Amino acid sequence: MKKITRRTFVNLTSAAVVAAPHLAKGQDSNNYKDDPLGIRGDFPLLKDTNFLNTAYHSISPTPVVDAGIQFYKDRANPADSIGPFLAEGRVVRAKFAKMVNAEHGEIGLIHATSDAENIVANALDLKEGDNVVTDDLQYNASFFVYDHLSKTKNIEVRIVKRDKTGTTRFEEFEKLVDDKTRIVSVSFVSHENGYCHDLKPLSELAHNNNAYLYVDAIQGIGMLSLDVKEAGIDFMGCGTYKWLLGSYGAAFIYVRKDLQDIIEADRRGMFSVTDMERFTDFKSYPDAAKYGFATPAFGAISVAGTALDYVNNIGIANIENHTVPLAHQIRENLIENGLNVDTPEGNRSSFLTFYHGKDPAKVRALYEAENIKVTYKHGETKIRVGAALYNNQSDIDHFNAVTSKIKSLS
Repeated sequence: MKKITRRTFVNLTSAAVVAAPHLAKGQDSNNYKDDPLGIRGDFPLLKDTNFLNTAYHSISPTPVVDAGIQFYKDRANPADSIGPFLAEGRVVRAKFAKMVNAEHGEIGLIHATSDAENIVANALDLKEGDNVVTDDLQYNASFFVYDHLSKTKNIEVRIVKRDKTGTTRFEEFEKLVDDKTRIVSVSFVSHENGYCHDLKPLSELAHNNNAYLYVDAIQGIGMLSLDVKEAGIDFMGCGTYKWLLGSYGAAFIYVRKDLQDIIEADRRGMFSVTDMERFTDFKSYPDAAKYGFATPAFGAISVAGTALDYVNNIGIANIENHTVPLAHQIRENLIENGLNVDTPEGNRSSFLTFYHGKDPAKVRALYEAENIKVTYKHGETKIRVGAALYNNQSDIDHFNAVTSKIKSLS
């Protein structure tokens, strides 16, 4: 059998710093060399692009790209067995578990973040009279899940509205959570405006009412530290193509160990059982491995493993300490320019949103002329922008300088 091993991880400190060629018009020629975390050489796109769009999807570093290329090269001469790929999946689960302080058996591999909430919501057997409490900062897919359940099972969906600062306040959750609440569902960091929830009070509120806390974590893990035990999280989903620097098709589900008997797998397949050669009397995996029911996206999982190594080598605390202050600088500049910021002051995440109040086509043209990548939301009336581990002070200064021109647009 052809032996398949994990590709050698490239040591971050050995990456050569490449002199920058032509950059976006407004940037200094030394921008590419300004490298606080010693990693910009692993992101060639940054030579001519100011990429501030990681909240949409990240740039993958060269070692992660190489892992994906190698995986598909192996497909030209495939191994006799997928056993090594399955083993690699177990290793990747363990890496993610360590990152969020979970037990290995509490982490399963799924295909997308939304898989996790579907699994949880369907397993809890919600009934008429039950309610789910969420907020208007939660990701759209959650609303689709609970809207369907409200129509098919007559559950009530209660939504906390954010205030004018962009915050959904704990006191408003307290008003809506009661003894009929089954799930409190929030994002660790909101896709809508970057607001970072304080999860511990929400988990205590849920538990005091015999409810569970579900967390969509794709917009936070890899950018901010998260301890699932300390936060009291019951269930969590997290994809890998944003702050974890991976790709599409691989995500993680966290189900607290003592709740795994309640959260049954919603599908069955060869990879959800311990002995796939049997025809009767199947036994599901006794841990979160049971949530993976069919052939996984082995390539995306391989990429995710290398990406987790990359992020861990840098250190999430170092990433947070580098990026969050850069986001605060962006916010200060937006306020100085009279723009309507939808993210609270002092927020603990590295991205934010604002309304520009001008012709969307002209604002887009302003950024595109400078090769600045951001997210355009709500008919392009709103912009999402943020700093990732590979951004630097020059990127932020460049964005701020260009953004200052918005007020002069007609």
